[in-house]
Amino acid sequence: MNINPIITTSGKITQEIYHLDIGQYHIPRSCSVFLLITPKSIVIMDTGTSEDVYSILKFMKNQFPLRRVRYLIPSHHHFDHSGGMWKLWKIIKDYNPEVKILTIERTKKLLQDPNSHHERAKRTFGDFIGIMEPLLDENAYEIVEPSDLIKIPGLNQSQHLQLVSTPGHTLDHVCPTLFEKDKVKFTYLGEAAGGLLHSKQLVTLPSSMPPEFDFRVYIQSLEKLIEMKPQNSGYSHAGAVIGHEGVSEALIENKEYSFFFRDFVKSKFSERGETRFVVEQFIEQELKARSDVPMNELYTNYVVAVVYGQLIDLGLKGPK
Repeated sequence: MNINPIITTSGKITQEIYHLDIGQYHIPRSCSVFLLITPKSIVIMDTGTSEDVYSILKFMKNQFPLRRVRYLIPSHHHFDHSGGMWKLWKIIKDYNPEVKILTIERTKKLLQDPNSHHERAKRTFGDFIGIMEPLLDENAYEIVEPSDLIKIPGLNQSQHLQLVSTPGHTLDHVCPTLFEKDKVKFTYLGEAAGGLLHSKQLVTLPSSMPPEFDFRVYIQSLEKLIEMKPQNSGYSHAGAVIGHEGVSEALIENKEYSFFFRDFVKSKFSERGETRFVVEQFIEQELKARSDVPMNELYTNYVVAVVYGQLIDLGLKGPK
């Protein structure tokens, strides 16, 4: 009997990892965050927007005390993943003064000065983006390198966490990854391997978000993830895939589809030279078959963004 490896509901997916559908913009399966839970500490991977913080707090209420939250980890600086980082840190600090945002130097600088990203994102996504306040307090951060082995209180001796460098979607993208005996038990992919918005099929969507998307580097990061052979994975958009076979299939599919999407954008743009035309063609010919989440304004804006990101990387458009 074939078991669907795709998990879309909130709950425990490994002994240590919990998936939370934060219902971003009040849309189920639009965005996920993941929690690493040990008897001694809690690590929260991404926060969603400033409005999504309350979904995280509601999920944790009465079962995961806020005083045990040791780290908040951003996968990257974008508003829909780390827009609520400043807000959640300030709330949790009242319960645990030692809580830190565990991140790399580049992401820290972007969280301390989010204005350019915030204004650029607002042009495409409007009021969806929430509020991004600069978090200037140096004591809020603990800076690590992607090569650092991070011991989380409560993990066993054979386990550690690592922020695996996976640029391409953005320059600062990392995948928080739980290692056990040198094997990858779980990796939070963020947007390093596209989006997974189908609940039954391992088919992915592109994540070529402007202005930092770099196709060549993105593929290199995907190849690194494939070589890591994760046993389980999490997607920011959205849900989880359990079992090495399913994870591997989804990663390889995204690599193959990334090349297809790039050719698709280039071909359609050559027909008419209009971004809108490419967007309409993608929605009509591809999106409906690769997502079973109902189409809405948010997803139209998403397609506009990923098409434009490809056009910039192809040299067919300039950054706005």
